[in-house]
Amino acid sequence: MRKFVFTAGIILIFFAVLYAFLPLGTDKKVYKVGVLQFTSNNLTTLEGFKDGLSELGYREGEDIIYDFDGPASAKEDLVPYMQKLLDGQPDLIFVSPTPAATVAKQMTAGTNIPVIFAPVNDPVASGILKNMRTPEENITGVRLSSSDGRRLQYLKDVVPSVKRVFVPYSPDDKSAQTSLKMLEEAAPKVGVQLVKKPFFQDTDVLDDRSYVPVDVDAVLLPREGLVMSRIKDFVTLCIDRKLPLSTVRFKQVAQGALTGYGFNGYDIGKQSARQAHMIFSGSSISMLPVEVSEDYLFINLKTAKDINVKISDAILRQAHNIVR
Repeated sequence: MRKFVFTAGIILIFFAVLYAFLPLGTDKKVYKVGVLQFTSNNLTTLEGFKDGLSELGYREGEDIIYDFDGPASAKEDLVPYMQKLLDGQPDLIFVSPTPAATVAKQMTAGTNIPVIFAPVNDPVASGILKNMRTPEENITGVRLSSSDGRRLQYLKDVVPSVKRVFVPYSPDDKSAQTSLKMLEEAAPKVGVQLVKKPFFQDTDVLDDRSYVPVDVDAVLLPREGLVMSRIKDFVTLCIDRKLPLSTVRFKQVAQGALTGYGFNGYDIGKQSARQAHMIFSGSSISMLPVEVSEDYLFINLKTAKDINVKISDAILRQAHNIVR
């Protein structure tokens, strides 16, 4: 009898311990992330964000779900897109780039909903934050480094004959204004002249062949969603006219731009995923500093051949990614 009681007791203890360590389905937290994007430029950033969280143990559909109906193609669509996300009661909102971050900032003001941006050109100049070290608000993320002046220099290094650089820009885009300021400060030092022209939703660089002046030596796209969303049109025009095209994203160099100095969107997405993990783990977003993205030189040798540009070995050795 004693042996039976002892054995039964051991069995009960075993199952009690096992039960204590088994996850309870009703208590399992499934995180809901709302995604707000302006234009399709940052889809690879979202891919990196998802992959980064997956590597950190968040399985999509089990531990985390994403509310995303695709990117907004016009700025006026951002507010209704954002309202739909808020109606879904997300645990976190992931936004990119600056126009989406600005809307998210305004529409989550006074709430405790954390917002992560990836990327934003300059969150302070854009009015999204006052302090990047300790945001003290419900928003943080990954910003781009202040390197558009360096990108202009690299354009000149890649094609030394460049003297007049065409820069299309959206007049009401704060990110574009930040880029222009950096470019204007760098141009005299680099030894080039900027030819700036406003760019709008209905601008068509292929139908309006006069949009890009005939006397420019290169085209440089500033860091802003609308202009960069027309990368295919700019690539087509620049290859047809044998013009070097500079952009800030590696993906767009892979699509046919001659060169770029800037970021890899996928890597930025993974960088911001670590921030989301910290928030899910209990860190206060108001104390998470804004992080800065890494910059690299990109060169497309196929495009160089198409537009008859010879790039020196010294410059090629400096490139982080070369498209052949």
